[in-house]
Amino acid sequence: MTTRTIFTVITCIAPLFLAPLSGCTTNPATGESVFTGGMDTAQEISIGREQHPQIIKAFGGEYGSPELRRYIDSVGQLLARTVERRGFTYKFTLLNSGIVNAFALPGGYIYISRGLLTLAENEAEVAGVLAHELGHINALHHGRRQGSETLAGILIAGAGIAASAAGIGSNQIGQLGNAVAQSVLRGYSREHELESDRLALRYMSRAGYDPQAMVDFLKKMRGDSRLEARRLGQSPDKVDATNYLATHPAPIERVQKASALAGQYRVSRPMLAKDAYLRKIDGIIYGDDPDEGLIRGRTFLHPKLGFRFDVPDGFQLFNSPTQVRAVGPDGATIIFDSAKKPSDGPVSYYVSNVWGRGASLRELETIYIDGLESATASARLNTNSGARDVRLLAIRKNLQTIFRFAFLTKPGQSARWSKPFRRTSHSFQLLTESEAAAIKPLRIRTHRVRRGDTVASIAQRMAGEDGYSLDRFLLINGLTKEARLRPGQTVKIIAE
Repeated sequence: MTTRTIFTVITCIAPLFLAPLSGCTTNPATGESVFTGGMDTAQEISIGREQHPQIIKAFGGEYGSPELRRYIDSVGQLLARTVERRGFTYKFTLLNSGIVNAFALPGGYIYISRGLLTLAENEAEVAGVLAHELGHINALHHGRRQGSETLAGILIAGAGIAASAAGIGSNQIGQLGNAVAQSVLRGYSREHELESDRLALRYMSRAGYDPQAMVDFLKKMRGDSRLEARRLGQSPDKVDATNYLATHPAPIERVQKASALAGQYRVSRPMLAKDAYLRKIDGIIYGDDPDEGLIRGRTFLHPKLGFRFDVPDGFQLFNSPTQVRAVGPDGATIIFDSAKKPSDGPVSYYVSNVWGRGASLRELETIYIDGLESATASARLNTNSGARDVRLLAIRKNLQTIFRFAFLTKPGQSARWSKPFRRTSHSFQLLTESEAAAIKPLRIRTHRVRRGDTVASIAQRMAGEDGYSLDRFLLINGLTKEARLRPGQTVKIIAE
C-alpha cells in the first residue's frame, strides 16, 4: 500500500474519532472555527496562575524599578484594551534575563525580558512584541496547541488501524505516526507565529502605534541572530534556513510578510515615543546579571562565586545559567561549569571515578591551580559532532565546590592548542572580596550626539571588547555604517 493510500484511509476514519470530541470553538480574533481540545477560559486562567511563579523563578526573578515595571505594564494595558478577549486581566511582567525573549502563558500572562528592551529603540517596537504575545492569547493558540496534540494522537491511532487493515508492520507505522504528529504540531506552531504577527499589527494600529515599528524590530531580531551566528563562527545566513517542518518561520519570511501587511494599516499621527522610551531604559543592565557571571572580552568573571579566568585569542565567550562556553577556530571549544555532586577525597579520584567514569582516561595527574588541588586527564570521546580529543581539568575550591574545564579539539589538533589551553587553566584564580565588589555589570546608557561624532567614534566607547562593538552599536540603534548622526540626536551605548 502506498503512503498516499494510507493517508486516504486515515482521512476516511478520522471522523469516527473526532465525532465524540467537543473541543471546537470560534476563534474570537478571526471568526474561524478552531479545535482547542476543550480548553476553556477558566482552565487558561488556572494554568497561567499556577505556572506564573515558576516562570518568575526560572528567569531570574522580576527586573527593574517599580517605575520601569509600571511603564511596561502601561504599554501592555493600552494594547490590551484593543483585543477581542477581555474576560480576564492581562498581566505584563519584565524578567531579569539578558536573552532577547518574550512569551505568553494562558490566562493573560505575558513576559518580556530586559534583554529585549536593550535591543528596542522606541516604545512602539516594544508594543509590537507585546501585541504579538497578545495575539497568541486572543487567537486561542494555547488551546489550539492542546487540540493539535490531541489530534496528533488520534491520527496516530487511526494510522494504526489503517495499517492493521492493510497488513503493514508495526515499525513502519510507528515511523509514519511520528511523521504525522510532527507535521501537525510543527505546522500549527509556524501558522500561529504568522497569525500573531498579523494580529499584532491590528492591535498596534488600534492603539495608535506605528505598525512599521514591529517590522523594524523583527529586522533587529534577525540582525541579533546573525551577529550571534558570526560570533559562533557560523554563516549568518543560517538563521534564515527553514523547511516545511520548521517550528517557526525563518526570520526573513516573518520580516517580509509583516512588511507587506504593515502598509495596509493607516494610523493618524502614529506613536513611536522614542525619547520617553530611552529615558525609561537608561541604566538597565545589558547582558548577564553579576549573579550569573560577566564576560569582559576574553575574560569571564563571577563576583558572586569569586573567580575569574581567560580564554585564548580568537575565542568567543558565551554564558548561560548552567555553563560557560568558549568557541574558537576550527571547532576548538572550552566548557566550564561546576560539579553537581562533588565527592570528597582526592580530586584525582573525582576525575577518574566520577566525572570521567566509563572513559578511557590517559595521563591522569594531580596539579595545583592558584594553590588549589586540581587534577587533569585526557581521553578520546564520541560526540554528536564526531570524535573529539578532550582534556578534563577539575579544581577543588572546597569540600562543596569543584570547578571543571573540558577542553575539546578535533583529533590531531591537541598539540596545537596545548599551550593556549594550559594558559587558560592557569589563568583561573579566586577573587578577593574587594576585587569581586569592584566588578560591575554593563548597562545601557544614552548618549547625546555632539558635533563631530560619527558612528565609528561612538562605537569605540562601547564596553565589551569582543571585537563586535561597531556591529552591536549599529544593531541596538537601528543604524547602518553609512548613517550620518546629527548633533543632539540620542543614541544608546553599552558602558559600565
